[in-house]
Amino acid sequence: MSNTADDAEQRRNQPTAFKSLTASVANALQRDLVAGRYMPGEKLPIVRLAKSYGVSPGAVREALSRLISEGLVEFSEQRGFRAAPVSPAALMDITRTRILIDVHALREAIRLGDVEWEAEVLSIHHRLANCRPRDAADPTAVREEWQRLHRIFHRTLIAACGSEWLMRFHDLLFDQTIRYRSIASTYETEREDLQRDPNAEHAEIVRATVARDADTAAALLERHYHGTAGRLLAGQGDPTGAPSSSK
Repeated sequence: MSNTADDAEQRRNQPTAFKSLTASVANALQRDLVAGRYMPGEKLPIVRLAKSYGVSPGAVREALSRLISEGLVEFSEQRGFRAAPVSPAALMDITRTRILIDVHALREAIRLGDVEWEAEVLSIHHRLANCRPRDAADPTAVREEWQRLHRIFHRTLIAACGSEWLMRFHDLLFDQTIRYRSIASTYETEREDLQRDPNAEHAEIVRATVARDADTAAALLERHYHGTAGRLLAGQGDPTGAPSSSK
């Protein structure tokens, strides 16, 4: 039996309580990785993490193994577990894939969505538009409440697509994008001087969506995603790590 098959068999035989604990730790680690708490390439020592999250080393190891499949963690025999590396090329790959998934999902949602879905889109957009994205005391950090509403907004836009798999891929790619933004904010490399109004972009997407104008909504969503990536890539030449030494 292969190692992969062995691992799968071990997971099936784990007690329910351990599986639940592992899922809880995996969720906590995922949130912290996406939020940029662990920098790209940073070592993730199992014993230290176990103490930090108040769980057993076994639960941490299992949780880290799960996050490998989500592209947030890497493992090698020589280096152990580390936060996954990032790069401008990877960010563009994520953006292109995100466009492929979400644009198709949005078209399907417009085709299949009912009036209740439209109302949900309008409601979450109203809440997001009236939430301040940043605090004056720390203009480099995006407020958690705005992040939360922003995530719900983009998920609601495509929620009527009728595909659980499209929604899963959306969630994974959204997390990857937010991780890049979090890392860029840590190094203050996200370009604030680039003229962009996310609220206006969101409003345009919503108007086209509730008007059932699939072509316009799709084009606006694609431009919105390219705008996010472009703003990150324009910041000091490297949105994925420490500021460029050439500056």
